[in-house]
Amino acid sequence: MKYLDRQQNEIDRDRWETYKQLELVPDEIDNPACHRGGFKFGIDRVWRTLIALLVDELVTEQQIDYLDRCWDVNERDRSPSKTLQRFLTLIS
Repeated sequence: MKYLDRQQNEIDRDRWETYKQLELVPDEIDNPACHRGGFKFGIDRVWRTLIALLVDELVTEQQIDYLDRCWDVNERDRSPSKTLQRFLTLIS
């Protein structure tokens, strides 16, 4: 089994070397995170905070929409026992 794994690794390595040659991929690639200066004047931090807030708002809005759909009662299910049963199901 180890022989097959080693053989597969060699095939994968050969494929990667062929790909690197064809696509002219250099052996060393700079890490863009090291050179990233971010936006000026802290806009990067503000941008990330804004995105996080919008995602949280979207999640809350989706939860509210889901509860509204669950709570939506058909005309035939307007009995108090059905409404109470549905409410208990939603809060549990």
